Amino acid sequence: MIESHKKRWFNNVFSTFVRERQIRPTFHNIYIRTDDIPTPGLILSTHSAWWDGLVMYMVNEYFLRHDIHVLMDEDGLRRFPFFRHLGAFSVKKGSLSDVRASLAYANELLTSGKSVWIYPQGREVPQEQRPVEIESGATLLLNDRPIHLCAMYYAFESHAEPVVYVRFRKHNVTSSTRRGQKQEIAQALEQLYDDVRDDVITRSTAYTALFRSRRNLAEWTETLVRLGRRES
Repeated sequence: MIESHKKRWFNNVFSTFVRERQIRPTFHNIYIRTDDIPTPGLILSTHSAWWDGLVMYMVNEYFLRHDIHVLMDEDGLRRFPFFRHLGAFSVKKGSLSDVRASLAYANELLTSGKSVWIYPQGREVPQEQRPVEIESGATLLLNDRPIHLCAMYYAFESHAEPVVYVRFRKHNVTSSTRRGQKQEIAQALEQLYDDVRDDVITRSTAYTALFRSRRNLAEWTETLVRLGRRES
């Protein structure tokens, strides 16, 4: 397995690049529901888009501020080794010894008070697909510790750019078998997904913006039109 090797200077540079060159030009904003914020520990998240990793990174950098580490497929980490400097560590699914090493490393991180972020679906799955299914490996890090679930929901509203909604929920796994735990976590993630969608539909006010919103093209156009009318 490949261990993480965080570098603060690289994180600072990369954080600015992602915020200003990736997230801000692409999304109107990221909104976070603030009534169940996770403490450091194991976080299991939905995975529907390529953007999920960068959204998670921004949420942690500018809101959670955990010492976070992310489990990543070894092939992907070898292709993009710089993610090690941001806290990524690898797992090689076809190797039992490597999986055990990755799990032991993740447990060390959790025991030392760090956060480990996992996408238990194992791949990108459309956010409206039901039922939500997860891989069995997600249960191997439970160890009677509470977990936090995270759902990221992408929506188009009255802005030119899409909006991302992020909601967390603490969950205590009660099932005693691996199969039961897997099903329980999958159902809990699905419920959280649906609850975020309901929040979007009902325009919940329980969310706070991660960044100060910028004027988009439509808003600038409206401003220019109003100024033109005043001058005419």
